[in-house]
Amino acid sequence: MFFLFNFNCLKTNFQPSNQRLMKTLLMLALLCVFYITSVGQKSKIKFGKIDESDLKMQVYEPDTSAVAVILFEQGKSEIKYDQSNGWKLLFTKHQRIKILKQEGVSYADFQIGLSSNKNNSEEVNGLKAVTFNLEDGKVVKTELDKKDVHLEEVNKYYQLQSFSLPNVKAGSVIDVVYTIDCKAFFRNMRPWRFQHSIPTVFSEYEVQIPEYFRFRKFALGFESFTLAEETTVSDKVTLMSKSRVSNGSFSGVKTEFSSDLVTFNSARYHFIAENVPDFKEEAFTSTVDNYIQQVQFELQYVQFPGDKLYSYAESWESINKELSDDEDFGKIVFGPVKFLQEETDALIARAGSNREKVEILLSHVRANYKFNDLRRIYSKGLRSVLKDKNGNVADINFLLAGYLRSAGFDVKPVVLSTRENGAFIFPTVTGFDYVALICDVDGNKVLLDAANKYNGINELPFECLNGKGLIVGNTNPEWVELMEIGNSTANYIATLNVEPDGKLSGSVGVARNGYSAQAFRNKVDQFSSVEKFTEDFAKDNQDWDIALHEINGLNCLEPRVVEKMELSVGNKSIFAGDKIYVSPIIFNTMDENPFKLKERKYPVDFGFTFKENEMIVLNVPEGYVVDELPEATKAGLPDSKAVFMFSANKIGEKQIHITTSLTINKPVMLAEDYVNLKELFNMIIEKQNQQIVLKKI
Repeated sequence: MFFLFNFNCLKTNFQPSNQRLMKTLLMLALLCVFYITSVGQKSKIKFGKIDESDLKMQVYEPDTSAVAVILFEQGKSEIKYDQSNGWKLLFTKHQRIKILKQEGVSYADFQIGLSSNKNNSEEVNGLKAVTFNLEDGKVVKTELDKKDVHLEEVNKYYQLQSFSLPNVKAGSVIDVVYTIDCKAFFRNMRPWRFQHSIPTVFSEYEVQIPEYFRFRKFALGFESFTLAEETTVSDKVTLMSKSRVSNGSFSGVKTEFSSDLVTFNSARYHFIAENVPDFKEEAFTSTVDNYIQQVQFELQYVQFPGDKLYSYAESWESINKELSDDEDFGKIVFGPVKFLQEETDALIARAGSNREKVEILLSHVRANYKFNDLRRIYSKGLRSVLKDKNGNVADINFLLAGYLRSAGFDVKPVVLSTRENGAFIFPTVTGFDYVALICDVDGNKVLLDAANKYNGINELPFECLNGKGLIVGNTNPEWVELMEIGNSTANYIATLNVEPDGKLSGSVGVARNGYSAQAFRNKVDQFSSVEKFTEDFAKDNQDWDIALHEINGLNCLEPRVVEKMELSVGNKSIFAGDKIYVSPIIFNTMDENPFKLKERKYPVDFGFTFKENEMIVLNVPEGYVVDELPEATKAGLPDSKAVFMFSANKIGEKQIHITTSLTINKPVMLAEDYVNLKELFNMIIEKQNQQIVLKKI
């Protein structure tokens, strides 16, 4: 959930009508003066000037578990004019962190991402960093050596500048300041995050924008911050120009320089957040950046006096057209494919149905062209992919699109943002980092992805299940809901006997479909062979003595993966006098609840709907009868968002049937469901630990 904050709502015009209201407003004004004064004192914190009390701090009282705490951070984004490069964006950050525990030392490691493409070059200037320690009652300062600053070229578009502060240990205070200089044209400012993985005492962010530039503001997250000040300030620049003029003689022309002083107004925004708790990441979270407290600015348009308006505000319509017309996107995926026709005809010659044709072509691309693990939406071209036998996700999927179009299918690209990349907030091409395909097969729209080898038809990798995807190439933009396309089922069946040594022995069968099968196939693929996987599985399950372990259906186009095992499981039965206490649940047992927070302010994201069923037939040993069975239970969330069922029934005198079922019908649940979901999982753990009691006769 995103909160798009209307900053104008903070402006209110009061028209007092009586003395009481006037007194109230006066008190509020005095409080505001006091507050702004205290804020001003925070803003006057200087780099390298620290308070000894910060060094003496041993624990952060609001959160005694914190391994480190941000004492102060200040950011500023401003658009300035440079005589050499024109208008440029400067971003300055000053951050001071207290290291409270040894586990917090890693917060002295910094990485700064920098754009390095031809249209947007960035560099770090004015980097200063120092570590403070209190040794024998004296403040000892250790500065960062410039030789310990490293610049890594990740790819042709992106660089990473990294450094680690020296002499950092529990008790240290580190102080860092730097400026990022964007020398070329800029579209969007860097987001300012008020919230981090450690608590923040005080965070402020200032933005100054000349009147020629119009930005749109967005606020995200679930904690609050304040627009403390919004003002208009006067600014000025000196514009230098040169011209070539005739000097009135036969010797030619001369160069004349002139300068003009230009005055203009700038909008200034000042944001403040205080005592911000750390973001506690928990199970079933898509990406932290979707939910942490932050503010972002997006460029809408630029207009200088006497010049036309240059619009940079994108729409989904403009993005659809831009990608459709792009040489490295639409011109490839919708371009000529006649050179693939002969090969395509040969591949699908014996196919009995359109679905079989899709399966053959999907398998062909996966078998012969390797995905290089790069998530890109632009391709180097089909002929290059055919030659190199490898490529990024766009290369691989555009090649599949070429084969499918040669076979007569209507196929279009689908651009999306992966879970790691985060949700896109406003229309922008740079918000996408993955491209899949949508294909019409006998009137049914199915999603395809050849880059990852274990996706079935109408199945994408788990990391792609993030909101919705934009279908490119239609007259009007169309969307596909990515989290509604797939589901997952896992069925566990076991027949078990209680052995005299307390073990449960017997046969087990597991059938997985959908995303459960995809995850299992990916897990097996991490090993050099199935045998290596089964060996590792046995090591991870020390209480299991596995005599037989067979796996079938690892090919992604088969509908399910099936496991068969013959085994015995220890520590599941306790003999006590004339009774046996049996814990029959052997699958998916949870040692602890994955939901631990008292309150969760962000959604629970499972990614897809799923159902797990477990059926155990427990044979009662000779000489025993059933004495006690756990009570049957059915519980769930409102509207059947999640449902859990448990039952244990005696079948005749010699068998007990235990069934459990957990169904998640809603892939994303809001924070308001969290308490109920947490309680449901507590119940599941409780039922898993309940025992069956057998009594000797």
